[in-house]
Amino acid sequence: MKIKTPVVEVHIPIEIRRSLILFALAVLAVGCEPKDVRPGFWLGGEVVTSTVEDWRFTDQTDEIFIETRTWYGIPHSTTIWCVQVANELYIGSYGEENKYWEINILRDNRARISMKDKIYNVRVIRLDDTPQRHVVDMAYQRKYDMSQTFGNEIPTWSYYRVEQDGNEKPST
Repeated sequence: MKIKTPVVEVHIPIEIRRSLILFALAVLAVGCEPKDVRPGFWLGGEVVTSTVEDWRFTDQTDEIFIETRTWYGIPHSTTIWCVQVANELYIGSYGEENKYWEINILRDNRARISMKDKIYNVRVIRLDDTPQRHVVDMAYQRKYDMSQTFGNEIPTWSYYRVEQDGNEKPST
């Protein structure tokens, strides 16, 4: 003997469904980029296709956004610091544990960075070279005044070189 459960059919007018869909899309569009310490998803802006020969314009930019590829297909973006050394761009992260964006980069080094409403397709390579790490560390010290930011407990940093990659966007 089968027991039938009643099925309640709800009818939502098409106008309300369309409005709900548009509202959800608007929330996604507005809430996608990171803000301060809150991470985000997709970055918006104009994609730069020309090669950047000189990253010195970043000297006046304290924070940039990075969008990385996740294993589940939805981009992860967050706010990071950057410096340029000899016209090459570097980004960094502090602390003993890798941040989520670093874990993504170690798995797939394709990323996008955003500054001043411009998007750059890049590849991010962990910097293991000790002499270059020291040079980048000194550039971070100058730009961000680490002792003022962290006091006497300046954490250990990991650094990454950013190479422009005009071939592909990291969205899956």
